[in-house]
Amino acid sequence: MADEAEVQADGGAEGGEGNKRKIPLWVIILIAGQLVVVVGLIVAFTVLSGHKDEHAEEAGPTVEEQKLDPSKVKDPSALIGPQFELEEFLVNLIDDGRGPRYLKVSMKFELESEEVRPEVEGRLAQVRDEILLLLTSKRVSDVEGSDGKRILKDEIFTRVNKILVTGRIKRVYITDFVIQ
Repeated sequence: MADEAEVQADGGAEGGEGNKRKIPLWVIILIAGQLVVVVGLIVAFTVLSGHKDEHAEEAGPTVEEQKLDPSKVKDPSALIGPQFELEEFLVNLIDDGRGPRYLKVSMKFELESEEVRPEVEGRLAQVRDEILLLLTSKRVSDVEGSDGKRILKDEIFTRVNKILVTGRIKRVYITDFVIQ
């Protein structure tokens, strides 16, 4: 039994030495393979990014760069998306004790892209209905001042985007605003 233990120990040591020689070979092969892949990815990345930089210089600054640095603005119309103008709204405001008051407001939407225009046109009745419901629920005190107008724009933005399915509007611009 003791002899068997010595033989197994000796055999195990010899087998271990043989395995030690094979393991470094596999490790070297794996590391070399990974190294080749990494170097290939780095080369591909630098080549592709180099072409993008050359193309970007020819095309000029992006819209985001123009917004961050106004000196890079080459085409101001590129900063604003396509626009959709609505017919003016003339509504009665809620009576707050000062007699009947009217609100006349005109607005434009800045669209996310030109592909949104057909959907806005197709859902124009829903859009106008939602805006009319919103406007007629307001008092003069709700829409007076710049804060009231900003809140109104935000509410219109939210309600219109809830109606749209395939696209969205980016901004609401009030082009005419009269309370009488």
